[in-house]
Amino acid sequence: MDGHHIDLAAIVALFLGGVAVWLTYRNPKLGAAIGVGAVVITLVWLLLGL
Repeated sequence: MDGHHIDLAAIVALFLGGVAVWLTYRNPKLGAAIGVGAVVITLVWLLLGL
């Protein structure tokens, strides 16, 4: 190992992204709703500077 580690937040984000992709594959309408929700949450996060 060269000292590079992945933190817990990155692991959770990758897992949730994988789940979202799987849900979109299984049910496109639910996947679209998850995508819109993720965009809204990201915008609020960026605008509030959290």
